Amino acid sequence: MDARVEGLGLGSIQEINALPREMSEALYLRLVPEDLLQRFQIDPATLRGPDGTRLVRVTAPEDRPWVRVEVRATGEDRDPALLVDVEMSSLSVPELAFVQITDPAAPRYAIDRDPDGLDTLFGTVSRNLPEERRALGDGLAPGQVRRGLRMLARVLEAMEQFCSLIGKEIYLIDPLFYHSAILYERHGCGYLMGREIMEGVHEGFAPGGGLAERLDGSSPFRQPQAARTVRGRSWALHDGVTDHPWGGVKMYKAAGRDAQVSTFPGALY
Repeated sequence: MDARVEGLGLGSIQEINALPREMSEALYLRLVPEDLLQRFQIDPATLRGPDGTRLVRVTAPEDRPWVRVEVRATGEDRDPALLVDVEMSSLSVPELAFVQITDPAAPRYAIDRDPDGLDTLFGTVSRNLPEERRALGDGLAPGQVRRGLRMLARVLEAMEQFCSLIGKEIYLIDPLFYHSAILYERHGCGYLMGREIMEGVHEGFAPGGGLAERLDGSSPFRQPQAARTVRGRSWALHDGVTDHPWGGVKMYKAAGRDAQVSTFPGALY
């Protein structure tokens, strides 16, 4: 397949989406770590599990510059164990727009639906506070419907390998939450924009900082000890402890290079 791709001279997601479906799906399977396929006994040729159920879904519209790849452990699973959204950015390099990794066997927290059943976009447009409190109490971070599989490093490696197929040595990342950005830092990612925001957050949560002073115990998400951990800070930010909503951060990962950035030195998760 690599030789065929090189011969085609592909350089964008749009070009991959225009290929015959069998070929495009084979290329997009590169976004899935082999470990995950093995874990769920998924045949990479058929994308099916042991019982014949198709467990990998690739959505790649021919006229759009994006792709979504979903991997489930069984055909009955509500949530994908892995969901990856990749799109071509305005800089003509791929962007990891969204990634979700969940353990299908773990308890579920309905933070993605409000009490009326409407989509919260993982708590970013509205919130299900009872479920968020339950998730907080059980050690999850904002946006998590289940605990993860500790596979982010493998997903980023797969993303890097995919980028190499279309001749790109860098890709962008859109961290949805504060803790996401810190996790990406730990895996060698740097900031295209927003590093000053992250450093400002760190200063704000330092002893005597403005954000630390707002951790007044007025909600479960604003306990004083939250300043000491990545997860605690992320919940406080998610709860609106700042004057402005979280955002304005864009990251990047360069192939084979560690940006060596840490905006929360010595952080505990």
